[in-house]
Amino acid sequence: MLQAPTDTGRQVIRTFRAHPSALHEIRRFVRTQVELEGFPSSAAEDLVLAASEACANAILHTNSAAIDVQCVFSHAGAEVRVRDTGIFRRRVVVPVLDEGHGRGIPLMFALMDEVSIHEGTTIHPGTLVRLVKYRELGNRSAPTARAR
Repeated sequence: MLQAPTDTGRQVIRTFRAHPSALHEIRRFVRTQVELEGFPSSAAEDLVLAASEACANAILHTNSAAIDVQCVFSHAGAEVRVRDTGIFRRRVVVPVLDEGHGRGIPLMFALMDEVSIHEGTTIHPGTLVRLVKYRELGNRSAPTARAR
């Protein structure tokens, strides 16, 4: 988990209309916040794309009126949280039938260092997707042997 983002860094949250026309504005918001923190362009693009996919899922698969996008930064990295007011529906992707759909979650996992999805239910609606990208790849490397 990203180390104490609320204690050591900056947080920005913004609410967007849950409509496909808002995706451009969401991407611009995330890109601006990540660039202000000095992330390399490749890491910034990964965060923007993963956040865009999470938001697109909220827009396409829920009846949410709005989506909250929160960017949390620490010395270790960035965390983008996408929250809707909908119900998460699990489904098996069948590429032959889905014609280009169903690749958002696997893409998020491929681009991010950590991904978590807290699924909204009929009793407790509201899905939260957490996307984490570390500043340095070294944070994920295997432990090195210490000299004795």
